[in-house]
Amino acid sequence: MVRAMAEKKFLNRDYLRKWLISTSAIVLTSVSFLSDVQDLEFQFTSPKALVAVMEGAPSYFPDGEYLITYSNRSGLDTDDIDYSKMAMVVSFEAKLARQDTLIGGLRPLLECLGDYKYCCTIDRTDTACITAGIWVVEPNNFAELEKLKRILKEYSVLYAFNDGSGFVTLNNARMGNGVRKLVKS
Repeated sequence: MVRAMAEKKFLNRDYLRKWLISTSAIVLTSVSFLSDVQDLEFQFTSPKALVAVMEGAPSYFPDGEYLITYSNRSGLDTDDIDYSKMAMVVSFEAKLARQDTLIGGLRPLLECLGDYKYCCTIDRTDTACITAGIWVVEPNNFAELEKLKRILKEYSVLYAFNDGSGFVTLNNARMGNGVRKLVKS
């Protein structure tokens, strides 16, 4: 059962991270970075997923004020997702000047990821080029994992899976074909 929405403001990302670690039984409905300089959009529903990405890739989260909108949820089952098994994905979308054509696989990538659990940070600061850092929870099923790898190869710019060390590193990063994608807008 989802209850009424609440908002909470944090002076910096450290306060936000500490609050997320201490929370339970909530669903994040929006996470906003409050800045006149950057326009960042975050898509996270689970506090655990957000904390995992904040700790694994702090560069995606600039220091500054954050506004969280959330709902309390009762009767939650234990979260059985292993957030240490997340694939890191980078994608983008750039609009060609004087054309209705976009370069990059961001839109089709997000459409294909609809069947997976993922969270992302989308930087819309520059309207000519939108960038995204995406974290996808690796499926346990081998066939689904192979399908995810094909999707990431086809539409991302760069992707990497956890190498067993608990970290995603550039040693296991792969280049995707997302730079070559042309999409009519």
